[in-house]
Order: sequence, then C-alpha cells, then structure tokens
Amino acid sequence: MNKKLIVSSILVFTVAVISLFVFNKEEKGIAEARALHRQFLENSPFKETIKLSRAERKALSLPPNAYNERMWELTMNPATGIPTPYKVKSIATDILKSAPGSSSRAWEERGPSNVGGRTRVTFYDPNDIGANNGDGTDYNRVFAGGVGGGLWVNNDITDVNSVWAIIPGLAANLNVSAYAIDPNDSMTFYIGTGEQYTAGAAVGNGLYKTIDGGSSWVEVPITPAGPGNLNAPSNLFTAGIFFITDVIVWDNNGSSEVFVGVGSTIYASPNFNISNPNNILGAQNAGLYRSPDDGTSWSRIENTSMEYIFGGQSFYVAPNDFEISATNQLYMGTISVPGTNFGGGRLYQSTDGVNWNLQSTITGGDRIEIAASSTNQNLFYIAAQVAGEGNLYKSVDALLTTTAINEPNDADSSIPPTDFTRGQAFYDLVIEVDPTNDQIIYAGGIDSFRSINGGASWNQISKWVNAFGLENLNISFVHADIHALTFHPTDPNQGVIGSDGGISWANSFVAADLSTTAISTRNNGYNVTQFYYGSIASNIGGGDDLVGGSQDNGTLAVQDASAGMNNFITELGGDGGHVEIDDAGGYAVITSQYNNHRYVSYPNYNFSYCIATTNCGDGGSNADGDFINVAELDSNLDYLYSNSKSFSGNNAIDACQLFANAAACNTITNFLITSNRPTAMKVSPYTLSSTTLLVGTELSALLVVTNANTTNPQWTAITGPNFLGSVSDVEFGTSEQEIYVTMHNYGVQNIWYTANGGTTWSEKEGNLPDLPVKAILANPLLPGEVIIGTEAGVYATSDFNSVSPSWQPLINGMTNVKVVDLDLRTADNTILATTHGRGMFTGTFDTLSISEFDTNDLGIKIYPTVSNGVIAITSNQNLAKTSIQIFNLSGQRVFETEKNLSSNETRVQLNISSGFYLVTLTANGRSQTEKIIIE
Repeated sequence: MNKKLIVSSILVFTVAVISLFVFNKEEKGIAEARALHRQFLENSPFKETIKLSRAERKALSLPPNAYNERMWELTMNPATGIPTPYKVKSIATDILKSAPGSSSRAWEERGPSNVGGRTRVTFYDPNDIGANNGDGTDYNRVFAGGVGGGLWVNNDITDVNSVWAIIPGLAANLNVSAYAIDPNDSMTFYIGTGEQYTAGAAVGNGLYKTIDGGSSWVEVPITPAGPGNLNAPSNLFTAGIFFITDVIVWDNNGSSEVFVGVGSTIYASPNFNISNPNNILGAQNAGLYRSPDDGTSWSRIENTSMEYIFGGQSFYVAPNDFEISATNQLYMGTISVPGTNFGGGRLYQSTDGVNWNLQSTITGGDRIEIAASSTNQNLFYIAAQVAGEGNLYKSVDALLTTTAINEPNDADSSIPPTDFTRGQAFYDLVIEVDPTNDQIIYAGGIDSFRSINGGASWNQISKWVNAFGLENLNISFVHADIHALTFHPTDPNQGVIGSDGGISWANSFVAADLSTTAISTRNNGYNVTQFYYGSIASNIGGGDDLVGGSQDNGTLAVQDASAGMNNFITELGGDGGHVEIDDAGGYAVITSQYNNHRYVSYPNYNFSYCIATTNCGDGGSNADGDFINVAELDSNLDYLYSNSKSFSGNNAIDACQLFANAAACNTITNFLITSNRPTAMKVSPYTLSSTTLLVGTELSALLVVTNANTTNPQWTAITGPNFLGSVSDVEFGTSEQEIYVTMHNYGVQNIWYTANGGTTWSEKEGNLPDLPVKAILANPLLPGEVIIGTEAGVYATSDFNSVSPSWQPLINGMTNVKVVDLDLRTADNTILATTHGRGMFTGTFDTLSISEFDTNDLGIKIYPTVSNGVIAITSNQNLAKTSIQIFNLSGQRVFETEKNLSSNETRVQLNISSGFYLVTLTANGRSQTEKIIIE
C-alpha cells in the first residue's frame, strides 16, 4: 500500500480520535459546569426570602425589594456561586460612529427630570458664601449623592426651577454613601462609596477627594488592612474596601486627620449549604481607618477594644457614624459586621484619634446613628436598630450611659407606635440635633419628625402618602424612607432631606408640622431613577412616548416627549416592572411586582383590568412570578406571555389573549422548563398567524415555542452546546434563523449568535470585560454592528461577524451606568436605553456616513480610489489580521475578508457591482474608513 496513503489515513484517524476526545471532554466539562450552576441556584441563600411579601421582609429586617436577591442569583459566576461586581473595570475608547454614544454622537438624556431616587448624602457647599456665592445668596448651593447615580449639584436649592447637574470627573454610577468637609480647608471634600445596608446591591469602590470645591476629583487609595481572601469551612471572605459607611475630617490642632468607617456585607445566609456558601465582602478589612496627612497614608486603628476573634482570625468592628463633640472629641457608633454578626451597637470615644475607648453598648443593638450637641460636650442622642426596630436614646454623660426616650408615633396606621421605621431601621434611620438648640432634635424613618423638648414629645413634619390616616394631616409630602437631613450652615430652620424619592428642601422646619408647603420636593433634573424595563411607542409624530417600571417610584410615563429631559407622570405606585406599549392597539401593559400585569388604555394609561391575576394582588408566598417579572407582548396577536407557575406549582408561562375588557389566559408548560425558570422572552416579528416565542432560562437553556398562543404549543430546545449561565436577553435578527443571546452572569461567555436557527452557535465575547450583559440589539442599517447593555453601560462592536469582536464602550452622554433594557423603534431606528440608576436615554442607529469618519487613523492607504475592482492596500505599520469590509451606501455589507497589512502592497479583488462604496478596515480595536468607486 502507498506509504503516503497509510500515513495520511493514520493522521486522519488520529485527528478524528483527538477531536472526539476534545469534544467529549468539552461536553463533559460544560455538563459539569451546568450541574454546579444548578446546584448553586437550588441552594440559593434567597431561596425562601425571595418569596416573602414586603411586610414579611420588613419583619425580618430585609430590604423591601427582592429584585437585588434575584439579580444575585442570575448574575452569579456559575463556577463559584457568587457575583463579582467589585471586579468590573471599564475600558474607554471611541471608534464607532454609526451608533450613539461616541464622541460625535452622544446619547440624549430623556429623564425623568422630576423623579429622584435613593439619596443618602446631602450637604451645602461650604464655599457658597460672599464673593464666591455667584448669585448673591449665601449657602443656596447644595450637593447630593444618589445610591447608584453619582454626585450632583444644585446652584439654588431654594428655587424650584433650579436644575441639578451631575458632577463631572466622578463615575455616574458611583454609589455615594457618605461625605466629609475638611474644617481647615473648605475646598477639600471627601466622598465615600458603597451602601452596606442593602446586602450588596450597591457595591462601592473606595474614597474620592476634591481639593477645588468639587470641580475635579481623584480616587484616594486605601490599602485594606488585614488578610486577603479567606476560605473558611462555611464562608468565603473576599478582601477589599467595598463599603464606606461614614467619613469625617477632624481638626487636630490645625492639622486635618481623616477617618473612614469601612464596613462589609454578605451575599448569602447560613442556609446556603454547599461549597463556600457565604460570600462576605471585606469583613476582614472592615474597621476604622485613619489618615494623619490629608489622605496620603492610611492605617487601621486596631485597639484591643475594637478587636474580636471569629473563626480563629482577628476582626475589627465596623464604624457606622462619626460625630465631633462640643469640645472637639471624636465619637463613633458601630454596626454589625455581616457574616460574623459582631460589633454592632457600640459607642466609642477618642481624644487623640489613635486610642479609642468603648463607652457603652446598646443591648441587642446593631446599626447606630448618633447626634452630638454643639454646646454641651456630654449630651448625645442615639438612634439604634434593636431587634429590627428603631429605638431612640439619650446620653448626658458622653455616651457612658444611655437612657431610652420616647419614639415618635407615626400617624400612618400601618406603622406600629413602637417603631417609626416599620421594621426598616437597618435601611432608613436618621437622628440629628439642631446646632443652636440641643433640645430640638429630628428623627427619620418612613417619615420625619421634630421634637422641641429633647424627645419627650414629637411632631410629625412629613408624610409619604395621603392614606392610612395621613390624609388628615396638614403637613408636607416627602417620599418614604428618610436617609439624610442636613441643616443650612447659618439657619437651622432650613435644610435638605434625602430619601428614596430624592431631594426635599425645608424652608421652615418650625412650620412643617402645620404646613403642606414648608417642605417641598427638589428633583428638577436629579435623574438617578432606577428603572427595570422601558418601552418606546412605535409612532414617531409629535414627540416620543416613553414608559418605564422603576424601583420604589412606580411606573413612570411621558407623552410627546420633546428632545432632552422631560417630566414623567406616575401611572402606578410602588415598584414598577415590565412595560410595553401597543400604540396600534391603543393599550399598554404595565406591571407592579410579581405576575401582576395590568391592561391600561394608551395613551392615557387608564386602568382596564388585571391580566393574569384576579385582583392585581399577586405576591408574597403565593407569587407565581419573579419580583420583577419577565414578560413579552405579541402586539400583532394581542397576547401577553409572562413567567408564571401552573396549578401544580411547576414553572410555566401564562399566555393571555388581551381584549378590551378582560383577558383569556392559558398556562403553557413543558418538561424543558419544569425546573428551569424562564428569564427572557422574545416574540418573533416574522411569524404573524401564530406566536413563535423564544424563551431563555436561568439554567442555560434556549427554547423555541411555536403556536404558543394555542392549547397545543410545540417546544424545541436549541440551546448552544457551550451555553452556561442565566439568559438575560434573546433577540431575532433579520429572520427567525438569526438569533442573539446574552447571559446575566459573571465568569461566562455572555454573548452568543446563530445564523441557522440554533444548529450551530458562535460566542461573541471578544475583548469584553467580565461583566453581565443585560440586553442586545443589532443595527438593522449596518450588518455587523451590534450594541449591548451591560452592568457598566453600553458597549458596541462594528465587527460582530468576526471570530473575536472588538467591543468598546459607547457611553458619551450616558456614562457607565447599568443598562437593563434596550428597545428599538423600527420606524426610525431610535434606541431607548433604560438604566438602573440614571433614568432613560435615546439615540439613533445610522448608516455609515463619510463625514463622520476620521481618515488615516491607522496609516492605511487604498489605491486606486476609482478602479475596475482591484484595489491595493498599504500600511505604515504592520497590522496583523486586519478586517476589510465593503459597504454600499445603504449600509449593506457586500464584501468581507481578512489580511495582514504592511508597507508591502496587498492586492484585493472585489467582485462587486459598479458604484460608490465605503471600505472599513479594523485592526487592534481601531477602525479607518475610506471611499472608493468601482467602475
């Protein structure tokens, strides 16, 4: 036999065996990874709590919103069982010009301009006085920090028309949690980030400083004290400084010393009973950090009185609130360290900033807030979280002893008289004392209160709703959940309040208990709204119609929105969820929590009926959908599909035909989702006589349901063999054969694509950082261009069709905030980008435009520019694997190849029709476009 043939046969056989081995190994590996992912999800720390109602959650001191718990589950790294938001790092380049967000085509912010969001930091500009006040009025310039929305400034808080502006130089998704002003230099401020109180929903990234009154900012590096990552039998302690609970600058004989309270949080709870069950962020690094030199160097104060042993390791208590007494002594209240549950309820004092004395401990206390008299060195007021409730105390001996004082009794009949925080002292707890009269104190929980006799009696000065008995009170509205109260620097009868609804300004605290105008909302332009879903109407006349479901600010909508920021109207209170507009059908679907969808008229949003529930009361332990539930509207056939459960308790999808006055619902299910909850849906725009529904699940599956609107739907799995994670979005391309899939998770391949209906799949992660991808859209005008909404803003690529796309952030006008939804109005290719922290933005897909492209970016030359189809290309640098794409003026790609370019001529034969074309060359993440004519 021919030896070459034998060798060839052996090689073919060997390659086949190796390929089979590799395939089997990969197949086994992905199966094991999926099994581990399932195990992590089935043993989620939130398996039970995620089902609780708001009342049940508050009784257990849990944040009222279960959305963050579900996102914890969906974004976890399937290999470790935990999310890793603290690892997200953004990149910054600018290439694409045909999608919004580049330097030349910014996203346009749309609002809401009248709805704020959770705010824990408010303070007056200390430099807004005399020659520096700008407008002739001292101290009317105010800063505010949104939890997830960055730092903002308002130049005249007294003017309802004054507009807030975001501070440049700080990330717009910054989780602002604390602040301090240097008493020796009013131009120096500090901002602390990260919110410990919400179980890791707002992870911070350290301390920031300005030395020019807020114009420019730098990050202040603080090296974490204590060990790095710790692996205990039942805990994983991740090292880092993720939560700054408070900051204070102390004048030590003319020298400024900075103190930072570093906390931690836990991502899990003891019932998470598999390998590394509890992920605890920064517990070993928590403690009191001191800088004696304006933030240049840092050390943790490790006094014996602050130390405790847990699992054989030394840990330190976490400060929660700092105060300076009338005689310039330092005081501190603590908070329990999640994961160890140690160190809460303590009160410390120091005269030198180095040695700290434990004055006393509030029995059973956890989170501590303190307020110091400005005139009496021994008088303090304390608000404490005790057994989940808010308690108030007074000390007349510098915190050596404390005595309980009367608590305010909220007029809200749903709030118990013994707990003005209604079980939310862990979340909203405020105590402040008038700097000129230490018998006047203020307390905040669900509402706010004022006492003029040291807490012996209280007057209510705000209400969050006109219900539950509050409608009879002649006092001002302030959004529920009070987080901050700051006095005017020279007039303590005025001040600013921060709440879950943003900012309120008090023109008279004295009159607030008998006036509906003494406190008024100040949210003009303060766009830190945390949306979950957004929808834009398909009509393009008379402005844009937008609607979105938001965190604790309900369902918000605007009609005929003009360019730029707009006021929105609240169409439904509480937490908003899934929304969709069918303007052709004259209706919209809006949602509160769980499978609680409402059919409303459009455009006026008048309520018609509850779609899948009888009384719009679905929730709590009876919930048959997620807290923020997945749904999808087939506006062609007027069917709503929503994540649900069958009567037997199995996962299912409600298929509800929508009529003018009622819905006819049918529950569809299949073994493919029995233990695999749907997390994403998309109706095909190509099959019109019935519904073809794409369904992505929490356990990596992608399903096609044909005839979904009938009693006999057909279910087919088209899951990619290497899919791993929880599906966040599914989208069709130019046909039902072209499908885009994204994943919620850290640590996985987040983007997948098929051009043949799922027969084969390609991963499209490319150079994207390790971060969750929430939404995806392809540019219908420009093949190969795709944008995605991620945990850190919008990213885009112009070479999606390559093996490894080059992704770049397109966040100009938006910044790197979490983008949870992308909606496309096909009539004019307008994109609605919905964010969780910065409201809504719009932009428009475009075709390639010659004027928008820079030339000679890469030093590439193409010649002749008029040819019969053969072109030559040279480059002044070696560019390996340069993508060469040819587009006609309609944006259609007509040719594609890849070449290694250099100073040597590379010839390319173009078999394309005569006409005008654009040549896009991409290498090393940069692009250059040239124009040519084919005769």
